[in-house]
Amino acid sequence: METYKDALEYLNWLCVFGIKEGLERIKALTAALGEPQNFYRTIHVAGTNGKGSVCAMLAEMLKAQGLKVGLFTSPHLESYCERIKVDGVNIPEDDFAEMIFRIKNCQDSNAHALRTNAGTSSDFISDSSATAVCPLFKSGATHFEVLTAAAFLYFKLRAVDVAVIEVGLGGTLDSTNVITPELSIITNVARDHENILGDLDNIARNKAGIIKANVPTITGATGKPLEIIRAVAKEKNSTLYEVTAPANVKVNLRGDYQQLNAAIAIKAAQVLGIDGAAIEASLARVEWAGRFEVIETAAGVVVIDGAHNPHGAAALRQSLDKNFPRGKRSWLFGALKDKDFDAMIKILFRADDLVIVTPPDSERAADTETLCKCLRKCGVECVAVEDNFAAVERLMNSSGDVKIIAGSLYLIGAVRKFVIA
Repeated sequence: METYKDALEYLNWLCVFGIKEGLERIKALTAALGEPQNFYRTIHVAGTNGKGSVCAMLAEMLKAQGLKVGLFTSPHLESYCERIKVDGVNIPEDDFAEMIFRIKNCQDSNAHALRTNAGTSSDFISDSSATAVCPLFKSGATHFEVLTAAAFLYFKLRAVDVAVIEVGLGGTLDSTNVITPELSIITNVARDHENILGDLDNIARNKAGIIKANVPTITGATGKPLEIIRAVAKEKNSTLYEVTAPANVKVNLRGDYQQLNAAIAIKAAQVLGIDGAAIEASLARVEWAGRFEVIETAAGVVVIDGAHNPHGAAALRQSLDKNFPRGKRSWLFGALKDKDFDAMIKILFRADDLVIVTPPDSERAADTETLCKCLRKCGVECVAVEDNFAAVERLMNSSGDVKIIAGSLYLIGAVRKFVIA
Protein backbone atom coordinates (compact mmCIF):
# COMPACT_ATOMS: atom_id res chain seq x y z
CA MET A 1 0.00 0.00 0.00
CA GLU A 2 1.31 3.42 -0.96
CA THR A 3 2.09 5.71 1.97
CA TYR A 4 2.02 9.45 2.54
CA LYS A 5 5.80 9.44 2.09
CA ASP A 6 5.36 7.74 -1.29
CA ALA A 7 2.85 10.41 -2.27
CA LEU A 8 5.30 13.18 -1.36
CA GLU A 9 8.04 11.55 -3.41
CA TYR A 10 5.71 11.37 -6.41
CA LEU A 11 4.65 15.01 -6.01
CA ASN A 12 8.27 16.12 -5.70
CA TRP A 13 9.03 14.25 -8.91
CA LEU A 14 6.17 16.05 -10.67
CA CYS A 15 7.64 19.42 -9.62
CA VAL A 16 10.54 18.82 -12.02
CA PHE A 17 8.18 19.35 -14.96
CA GLY A 18 7.08 22.80 -13.78
CA ILE A 19 3.98 24.65 -14.99
CA LYS A 20 2.21 23.69 -18.22
CA GLU A 21 -0.45 26.03 -19.55
CA GLY A 22 -3.82 24.77 -20.71
CA LEU A 23 -6.84 22.98 -19.27
CA GLU A 24 -6.75 19.91 -21.49
CA ARG A 25 -4.96 17.70 -18.95
CA ILE A 26 -7.18 18.57 -16.00
CA LYS A 27 -10.30 18.20 -18.16
CA ALA A 28 -9.17 14.74 -19.29
CA LEU A 29 -8.33 13.82 -15.71
CA THR A 30 -11.63 14.96 -14.19
CA ALA A 31 -13.52 13.25 -17.02
CA ALA A 32 -11.70 9.98 -16.28
CA LEU A 33 -12.63 10.38 -12.60
CA GLY A 34 -16.31 10.89 -13.40
CA GLU A 35 -16.33 14.71 -13.05
CA PRO A 36 -16.17 14.68 -9.23
CA GLN A 37 -16.27 18.50 -9.06
CA ASN A 38 -19.88 18.43 -10.29
CA PHE A 39 -21.21 16.48 -7.30
CA TYR A 40 -21.37 19.47 -4.92
CA ARG A 41 -21.78 23.22 -4.97
CA THR A 42 -18.64 25.32 -5.37
CA ILE A 43 -17.39 28.85 -4.73
CA HIS A 44 -14.33 29.96 -6.71
CA VAL A 45 -11.86 32.47 -5.23
CA ALA A 46 -9.09 34.26 -7.18
CA GLY A 47 -7.00 37.36 -6.45
CA THR A 48 -3.45 38.53 -5.89
CA ASN A 49 -3.63 38.58 -2.10
CA GLY A 50 -6.18 37.63 0.54
CA LYS A 51 -7.52 34.55 -1.28
CA GLY A 52 -6.68 32.14 1.51
CA SER A 53 -8.08 34.36 4.24
CA VAL A 54 -11.34 34.93 2.37
CA CYS A 55 -11.61 31.20 1.68
CA ALA A 56 -11.09 30.39 5.36
CA MET A 57 -13.67 32.95 6.46
CA LEU A 58 -16.24 31.80 3.94
CA ALA A 59 -15.71 28.11 4.71
CA GLU A 60 -16.27 28.82 8.40
CA MET A 61 -19.47 30.73 7.59
CA LEU A 62 -20.83 27.92 5.43
CA LYS A 63 -20.03 25.41 8.16
CA ALA A 64 -21.86 27.57 10.69
CA GLN A 65 -24.87 27.41 8.38
CA GLY A 66 -24.96 23.65 8.95
CA LEU A 67 -23.30 22.60 5.70
CA LYS A 68 -20.53 20.05 5.19
CA VAL A 69 -17.75 22.13 3.66
CA GLY A 70 -14.69 21.28 1.60
CA LEU A 71 -11.79 23.72 1.36
CA PHE A 72 -8.97 23.58 -1.19
CA THR A 73 -6.14 26.13 -0.81
CA SER A 74 -2.47 26.53 -1.69
CA PRO A 75 0.33 26.54 -0.91
CA HIS A 76 0.59 24.73 2.42
CA LEU A 77 2.82 25.79 5.28
CA GLU A 78 3.99 22.55 6.87
CA SER A 79 1.99 19.66 5.37
CA TYR A 80 0.32 18.96 2.03
CA CYS A 81 -2.68 17.78 4.04
CA GLU A 82 -3.40 21.43 4.93
CA ARG A 83 -4.47 22.03 1.33
CA ILE A 84 -7.52 19.77 1.47
CA LYS A 85 -9.92 20.14 4.41
CA VAL A 86 -13.44 19.02 5.25
CA ASP A 87 -15.19 21.01 7.97
CA GLY A 88 -11.86 22.53 8.94
CA VAL A 89 -10.07 19.19 9.39
CA ASN A 90 -7.05 18.32 7.23
CA ILE A 91 -7.32 15.28 5.02
CA PRO A 92 -5.67 12.32 6.85
CA GLU A 93 -2.28 11.31 5.46
CA ASP A 94 -3.52 7.87 4.43
CA ASP A 95 -6.43 9.37 2.53
CA PHE A 96 -4.16 11.95 0.92
CA ALA A 97 -1.89 9.17 -0.35
CA GLU A 98 -4.96 7.26 -1.57
CA MET A 99 -6.14 10.26 -3.60
CA ILE A 100 -2.73 11.01 -5.10
CA PHE A 101 -2.18 7.44 -6.25
CA ARG A 102 -5.74 7.21 -7.56
CA ILE A 103 -4.78 10.09 -9.85
CA LYS A 104 -1.41 8.59 -10.71
CA ASN A 105 -2.95 5.28 -11.60
CA CYS A 106 -5.42 7.02 -13.88
CA GLN A 107 -2.48 8.43 -15.79
CA ASP A 108 -0.69 5.09 -15.78
CA SER A 109 -3.82 3.46 -17.25
CA ASN A 110 -4.08 1.07 -14.33
CA ALA A 111 -7.25 0.02 -12.56
CA HIS A 112 -7.33 1.25 -8.99
CA ALA A 113 -10.05 0.68 -6.44
CA LEU A 114 -10.46 3.10 -3.56
CA ARG A 115 -10.58 1.59 -0.11
CA THR A 116 -13.83 1.61 1.82
CA ASN A 117 -14.16 1.94 5.56
CA ALA A 118 -13.03 -1.63 6.22
CA GLY A 119 -9.63 -1.63 7.88
CA THR A 120 -8.87 2.08 7.30
CA SER A 121 -9.29 5.38 9.07
CA SER A 122 -11.21 6.66 6.07
CA ASP A 123 -14.94 7.31 6.07
CA PHE A 124 -15.32 7.36 2.29
CA ILE A 125 -18.72 6.68 0.84
CA SER A 126 -18.90 3.92 -1.73
CA ASP A 127 -18.03 4.91 -5.29
CA SER A 128 -19.08 2.70 -8.16
CA SER A 129 -16.65 4.40 -10.55
CA ALA A 130 -13.63 3.66 -8.38
CA THR A 131 -12.76 0.49 -10.26
CA ALA A 132 -12.90 2.09 -13.70
CA VAL A 133 -9.80 1.83 -15.86
CA CYS A 134 -8.68 5.33 -16.80
CA PRO A 135 -7.15 6.26 -20.16
CA LEU A 136 -3.49 6.97 -20.72
CA PHE A 137 -2.88 10.67 -21.16
CA LYS A 138 -0.55 11.96 -23.86
CA SER A 139 0.90 14.50 -21.43
CA GLY A 140 0.96 13.76 -17.72
CA ALA A 141 -0.81 16.09 -15.35
CA THR A 142 1.27 18.64 -13.47
CA HIS A 143 1.93 18.81 -9.75
CA PHE A 144 -0.92 21.27 -9.13
CA GLU A 145 -3.31 19.49 -11.50
CA VAL A 146 -2.84 16.25 -9.55
CA LEU A 147 -3.51 18.06 -6.27
CA THR A 148 -6.58 19.77 -7.73
CA ALA A 149 -8.02 16.51 -8.99
CA ALA A 150 -7.26 14.85 -5.64
CA ALA A 151 -9.21 17.57 -3.83
CA PHE A 152 -12.17 17.31 -6.20
CA LEU A 153 -12.29 13.54 -5.76
CA TYR A 154 -11.92 13.64 -1.98
CA PHE A 155 -14.75 16.14 -1.65
CA LYS A 156 -17.01 13.88 -3.73
CA LEU A 157 -16.13 10.82 -1.67
CA ARG A 158 -16.70 12.69 1.58
CA ALA A 159 -20.07 13.90 0.21
CA VAL A 160 -19.54 17.58 0.99
CA ASP A 161 -22.42 19.97 0.39
CA VAL A 162 -20.21 22.78 -0.87
CA ALA A 163 -16.51 23.36 -1.55
CA VAL A 164 -14.58 26.62 -1.45
CA ILE A 165 -11.90 26.42 -4.12
CA GLU A 166 -8.90 28.77 -4.22
CA VAL A 167 -7.24 29.50 -7.55
CA GLY A 168 -3.59 28.48 -7.67
CA LEU A 169 -2.28 30.97 -10.24
CA GLY A 170 -4.14 33.55 -12.32
CA GLY A 171 -7.56 32.23 -13.23
CA THR A 172 -8.27 31.58 -16.89
CA LEU A 173 -5.93 28.59 -17.30
CA ASP A 174 -5.68 27.58 -13.65
CA SER A 175 -6.56 23.93 -13.16
CA THR A 176 -9.34 24.84 -10.73
CA ASN A 177 -11.15 26.64 -13.57
CA VAL A 178 -13.03 23.52 -14.64
CA ILE A 179 -15.68 24.09 -11.99
CA THR A 180 -18.96 25.88 -12.55
CA PRO A 181 -19.37 27.75 -9.28
CA GLU A 182 -22.44 29.41 -7.88
CA LEU A 183 -20.30 32.39 -6.93
CA SER A 184 -16.96 33.78 -8.18
CA ILE A 185 -14.76 36.02 -6.03
CA ILE A 186 -11.78 38.13 -7.11
CA THR A 187 -10.31 39.60 -3.93
CA ASN A 188 -7.99 42.14 -5.57
CA VAL A 189 -5.59 42.56 -8.48
CA ALA A 190 -1.96 43.66 -8.09
CA ARG A 191 1.37 42.94 -9.73
CA ASP A 192 2.63 39.41 -9.11
CA HIS A 193 3.80 36.49 -11.26
CA GLU A 194 4.40 38.99 -14.08
CA ASN A 195 6.83 36.57 -15.73
CA ILE A 196 3.85 34.27 -16.30
CA LEU A 197 0.77 36.52 -16.29
CA GLY A 198 2.18 39.68 -17.89
CA ASP A 199 1.38 43.28 -17.00
CA LEU A 200 -1.37 44.47 -14.66
CA ASP A 201 -4.05 44.54 -17.39
CA ASN A 202 -3.26 40.99 -18.41
CA ILE A 203 -3.24 39.90 -14.76
CA ALA A 204 -6.73 41.38 -14.36
CA ARG A 205 -8.02 39.68 -17.52
CA ASN A 206 -6.54 36.40 -16.33
CA LYS A 207 -8.21 36.59 -12.95
CA ALA A 208 -11.47 37.66 -14.59
CA GLY A 209 -11.30 34.34 -16.44
CA ILE A 210 -13.06 32.69 -13.49
CA ILE A 211 -16.20 34.78 -14.12
CA LYS A 212 -18.90 32.47 -15.49
CA ALA A 213 -22.04 33.22 -17.48
CA ASN A 214 -25.00 34.14 -15.27
CA VAL A 215 -22.99 33.45 -12.09
CA PRO A 216 -22.61 36.39 -9.66
CA THR A 217 -19.15 37.83 -8.97
CA ILE A 218 -17.74 39.72 -5.99
CA THR A 219 -14.56 41.79 -6.12
CA GLY A 220 -12.50 44.16 -4.02
CA ALA A 221 -10.43 45.24 -7.04
CA THR A 222 -9.94 48.92 -7.84
CA GLY A 223 -8.69 51.10 -10.70
CA LYS A 224 -8.07 49.69 -14.18
CA PRO A 225 -8.36 46.06 -13.01
CA LEU A 226 -11.88 46.83 -11.75
CA GLU A 227 -12.79 48.30 -15.16
CA ILE A 228 -11.63 45.08 -16.82
CA ILE A 229 -13.57 42.93 -14.35
CA ARG A 230 -16.68 45.07 -14.93
CA ALA A 231 -16.39 44.58 -18.69
CA VAL A 232 -16.01 40.79 -18.41
CA ALA A 233 -18.89 40.57 -15.92
CA LYS A 234 -21.14 42.54 -18.28
CA GLU A 235 -20.17 40.31 -21.19
CA LYS A 236 -20.95 37.18 -19.14
CA ASN A 237 -24.19 38.61 -17.70
CA SER A 238 -22.67 38.18 -14.24
CA THR A 239 -24.10 40.36 -11.50
CA LEU A 240 -21.08 42.18 -10.04
CA TYR A 241 -20.85 43.20 -6.39
CA GLU A 242 -18.06 45.69 -5.70
CA VAL A 243 -16.64 45.82 -2.18
CA THR A 244 -15.00 49.19 -1.65
CA ALA A 245 -14.72 49.63 2.12
CA PRO A 246 -13.28 47.45 4.89
CA ALA A 247 -15.63 45.92 7.42
CA ASN A 248 -15.76 47.06 11.01
CA VAL A 249 -16.26 43.73 12.72
CA LYS A 250 -14.48 41.47 15.16
CA VAL A 251 -12.23 39.13 13.19
CA ASN A 252 -10.07 36.48 14.79
CA LEU A 253 -7.32 37.28 12.27
CA ARG A 254 -5.00 40.16 13.01
CA GLY A 255 -3.76 42.63 10.45
CA ASP A 256 -5.62 45.69 9.22
CA TYR A 257 -5.94 44.17 5.75
CA GLN A 258 -8.19 41.43 7.15
CA GLN A 259 -11.03 43.91 7.50
CA LEU A 260 -11.29 44.28 3.72
CA ASN A 261 -11.01 40.51 3.35
CA ALA A 262 -13.82 40.21 5.90
CA ALA A 263 -15.96 42.67 3.93
CA ILE A 264 -15.55 40.52 0.81
CA ALA A 265 -16.39 37.34 2.73
CA ILE A 266 -19.44 39.01 4.33
CA LYS A 267 -20.79 40.10 0.95
CA ALA A 268 -20.24 36.57 -0.37
CA ALA A 269 -22.09 35.11 2.61
CA GLN A 270 -24.99 37.51 2.08
CA VAL A 271 -25.24 36.58 -1.60
CA LEU A 272 -25.24 32.91 -0.59
CA GLY A 273 -28.01 33.50 1.94
CA ILE A 274 -26.02 32.86 5.13
CA ASP A 275 -27.66 34.45 8.16
CA GLY A 276 -26.05 37.29 10.08
CA ALA A 277 -25.52 35.37 13.30
CA ALA A 278 -23.52 32.68 11.48
CA ILE A 279 -21.42 35.36 9.75
CA GLU A 280 -20.60 37.17 12.97
CA ALA A 281 -19.80 34.02 14.95
CA SER A 282 -17.62 32.65 12.16
CA LEU A 283 -15.46 35.76 11.84
CA ALA A 284 -14.90 35.75 15.61
CA ARG A 285 -13.39 32.25 15.54
CA VAL A 286 -11.85 31.78 12.08
CA GLU A 287 -8.20 30.70 12.00
CA TRP A 288 -5.65 31.04 9.20
CA ALA A 289 -2.01 30.52 10.10
CA GLY A 290 0.76 32.72 8.82
CA ARG A 291 -1.25 35.88 8.15
CA PHE A 292 -0.18 38.56 10.64
CA GLU A 293 0.01 35.77 13.17
CA VAL A 294 1.19 37.22 16.49
CA ILE A 295 2.92 34.75 18.80
CA GLU A 296 4.05 35.52 22.35
CA THR A 297 7.34 33.74 23.08
CA ALA A 298 9.96 33.85 25.81
CA ALA A 299 12.07 35.92 23.43
CA GLY A 300 9.27 38.45 22.88
CA VAL A 301 6.57 39.07 20.29
CA VAL A 302 6.95 37.32 16.93
CA VAL A 303 4.84 38.28 13.92
CA ILE A 304 4.58 35.76 11.07
CA ASP A 305 3.13 36.97 7.80
CA GLY A 306 3.10 35.43 4.33
CA ALA A 307 3.67 38.75 2.52
CA HIS A 308 5.35 37.66 -0.72
CA ASN A 309 4.79 40.50 -3.20
CA PRO A 310 4.75 44.33 -3.06
CA HIS A 311 1.00 44.50 -2.44
CA GLY A 312 1.28 42.08 0.48
CA ALA A 313 4.39 43.86 1.76
CA ALA A 314 2.52 47.17 1.86
CA ALA A 315 -0.32 45.57 3.82
CA LEU A 316 2.13 44.06 6.31
CA ARG A 317 4.02 47.33 6.75
CA GLN A 318 0.76 49.19 7.42
CA SER A 319 -0.29 46.66 10.05
CA LEU A 320 3.14 46.73 11.72
CA ASP A 321 3.19 50.53 11.84
CA LYS A 322 -0.26 50.58 13.44
CA ASN A 323 0.18 47.71 15.92
CA PHE A 324 3.90 48.04 16.71
CA PRO A 325 4.81 51.63 15.83
CA ARG A 326 7.75 51.98 18.23
CA GLY A 327 10.80 49.93 19.04
CA LYS A 328 13.43 48.11 17.03
CA ARG A 329 12.36 45.49 14.50
CA SER A 330 14.33 42.34 13.73
CA TRP A 331 13.39 40.35 10.65
CA LEU A 332 13.78 36.91 9.21
CA PHE A 333 13.34 37.44 5.48
CA GLY A 334 13.52 35.28 2.39
CA ALA A 335 11.93 35.55 -1.05
CA LEU A 336 11.53 33.68 -4.29
CA LYS A 337 13.70 34.75 -7.21
CA ASP A 338 10.70 35.34 -9.48
CA LYS A 339 9.18 37.89 -7.08
CA ASP A 340 9.77 41.66 -7.11
CA PHE A 341 11.83 41.48 -3.93
CA ASP A 342 13.55 44.79 -4.66
CA ALA A 343 10.19 46.59 -4.35
CA MET A 344 9.29 44.51 -1.28
CA ILE A 345 12.53 45.53 0.44
CA LYS A 346 11.87 49.24 -0.19
CA ILE A 347 8.39 48.89 1.30
CA LEU A 348 9.04 46.67 4.32
CA PHE A 349 12.17 47.85 6.06
CA ARG A 350 13.15 50.87 8.11
CA ALA A 351 16.71 52.15 8.30
CA ASP A 352 17.30 50.84 11.84
CA ASP A 353 15.90 47.36 11.18
CA LEU A 354 18.04 44.24 11.38
CA VAL A 355 17.32 41.70 8.64
CA ILE A 356 18.46 38.08 8.79
CA VAL A 357 18.19 36.64 5.29
CA THR A 358 17.58 32.92 4.85
CA PRO A 359 16.27 30.90 1.88
CA PRO A 360 12.66 29.68 1.62
CA ASP A 361 12.14 25.96 1.22
CA SER A 362 11.81 26.10 -2.57
CA GLU A 363 13.91 25.49 -5.65
CA ARG A 364 12.82 29.00 -6.66
CA ALA A 365 14.45 30.61 -3.60
CA ALA A 366 16.32 33.84 -4.28
CA ASP A 367 20.03 33.85 -3.51
CA THR A 368 20.58 35.24 -0.02
CA GLU A 369 23.56 37.38 -1.05
CA THR A 370 21.50 38.91 -3.86
CA LEU A 371 18.88 39.90 -1.29
CA CYS A 372 21.57 41.27 1.02
CA LYS A 373 22.95 43.47 -1.77
CA CYS A 374 19.48 44.96 -2.28
CA LEU A 375 19.10 45.53 1.45
CA ARG A 376 22.49 47.20 1.79
CA LYS A 377 21.68 49.52 -1.12
CA CYS A 378 18.69 50.67 0.95
CA GLY A 379 20.94 51.19 3.98
CA VAL A 380 19.48 48.27 5.95
CA GLU A 381 21.70 46.14 8.19
CA CYS A 382 21.56 42.50 7.16
CA VAL A 383 23.26 39.14 7.43
CA ALA A 384 22.81 35.95 5.40
CA VAL A 385 22.26 32.69 7.29
CA GLU A 386 21.73 29.71 4.99
CA ASP A 387 20.44 27.26 7.59
CA ASN A 388 16.82 28.01 8.53
CA PHE A 389 17.09 26.73 12.12
CA ALA A 390 20.24 28.76 12.76
CA ALA A 391 18.53 31.79 11.24
CA VAL A 392 15.58 31.44 13.62
CA GLU A 393 17.93 31.10 16.58
CA ARG A 394 19.69 34.30 15.54
CA LEU A 395 16.35 36.09 15.18
CA MET A 396 15.12 34.97 18.59
CA ASN A 397 18.39 36.07 20.22
CA SER A 398 18.31 39.49 18.54
CA SER A 399 17.49 42.67 20.41
CA GLY A 400 14.39 43.50 18.38
CA ASP A 401 11.34 44.65 20.34
CA VAL A 402 9.25 42.84 17.76
CA LYS A 403 10.51 40.03 15.56
CA ILE A 404 8.98 39.45 12.13
CA ILE A 405 9.17 36.51 9.73
CA ALA A 406 8.03 37.36 6.20
CA GLY A 407 8.82 37.33 2.49
CA SER A 408 7.47 33.97 1.33
CA LEU A 409 4.91 31.40 2.43
CA TYR A 410 7.56 28.79 1.70
CA LEU A 411 9.81 30.47 4.26
CA ILE A 412 7.26 30.73 7.04
CA GLY A 413 6.21 27.15 6.34
CA ALA A 414 9.80 26.03 6.86
CA VAL A 415 10.49 27.97 10.08
CA ARG A 416 7.14 28.43 11.85
CA LYS A 417 7.51 25.11 13.69
CA PHE A 418 10.74 26.35 15.28
CA VAL A 419 8.95 29.39 16.72
CA ILE A 420 5.84 27.70 18.09
CA ALA A 421 7.66 24.60 19.42
